Amino acid sequence: MHLYKVTDLELYLSEVGDGDPDLQYTPQEEYVLHQRCIGRWRAKDDNDLKEQICNFIGYPVEYIEYEIRG
Repeated sequence: MHLYKVTDLELYLSEVGDGDPDLQYTPQEEYVLHQRCIGRWRAKDDNDLKEQICNFIGYPVEYIEYEIRG
């Protein structure tokens, strides 16, 4: 297991609400979702890291930046 420090990421939120603006997240709500994923994670590799984040937040990771801390 490695310790990852996630510094930036984008979640795949394109299909939320199926194009209906009333059902889509506001920019502030999207920001909060992203911020909840920033920080330290323990994972076997980057694929495991993405899977853990998806399981935690409920949306797949589209883009991620991280540092390996150990």
